[in-house]
Amino acid sequence: MSMNLAYTVFRPETEVKAALFIIHGMQEHKERYTPFAKYLNEQGIGVVTYDLPGHGETSKGSERGWFGDHDGWNNLVLSAVEIAQLTRKEFPDVPLVCFGHSMGTMIGRCFLQRYDSLIDAAIFSGAPAYVGAARAGVALANAISAIRGKKGHSKTLDKLATGSFSKAVKNPRTPLDWLSVNTENVDRYIADPDCGFPFTCRGYHDLFAGMVQMNNVSLYRCTKPELPVYFFAGEEDPCIGGEKGFTSSVETIRKAGYSRIDTKLYPGLRHETLNEKENAAVMADVSAWIFAHI
Repeated sequence: MSMNLAYTVFRPETEVKAALFIIHGMQEHKERYTPFAKYLNEQGIGVVTYDLPGHGETSKGSERGWFGDHDGWNNLVLSAVEIAQLTRKEFPDVPLVCFGHSMGTMIGRCFLQRYDSLIDAAIFSGAPAYVGAARAGVALANAISAIRGKKGHSKTLDKLATGSFSKAVKNPRTPLDWLSVNTENVDRYIADPDCGFPFTCRGYHDLFAGMVQMNNVSLYRCTKPELPVYFFAGEEDPCIGGEKGFTSSVETIRKAGYSRIDTKLYPGLRHETLNEKENAAVMADVSAWIFAHI
């Protein structure tokens, strides 16, 4: 593959009815989606997972949290394009679904802007809401990069990106309790050396620039207005910006021209619904939605 992306193909033992590729979130990796991929295989859905640039196995031998000296966000989007094409090749002649989680939904939404013709449905899990501070984040990341270098690190940028989320949980056991009500999942994340690493200064610049881009309705070409889109999240996920932020994310896609949009909020769950103890119901809902819309 031209971008040297680390990826895994999960092939159903039975007839392949659909295919899906997963764009994971920030500061994590593809292996965390193996149980979900295996579940989808049991439903007849072929799956490809991959590590984004600057993450997991793809980042081996290079800088983690680094997506490129210039246009890093576009590199992330192009990685999804490459995986979409690979998934289509691995599972030809069946509907293709783009699945993104968290930052992966930001990449997925920017993917829709130019490449919706490559897919037949899109699913967004725990989609971050647009925040006005994103533009200031771009400027701040540039300023700090000028001092510390693009590959430098900044706790200020760390906090700007995700620092407020822990405040949404009353009496948190750890600073990462916002990820999940499931304490075992939180502990696994904390213990995983390939999770929770900081982005570089330039990486945070790209993240904030991506948030600005995903919210720009004028950039969506919307060549497939009938494309089915599904947003779901935990109701207690601070990343989605509450019901108001969740609705805003959905409405941006609607304003872009997509008319077949479904949503679901899970009471009592947080950011990583696929890793909550109630994940069996969440995965079943995803599978049911896919087969109802392809």
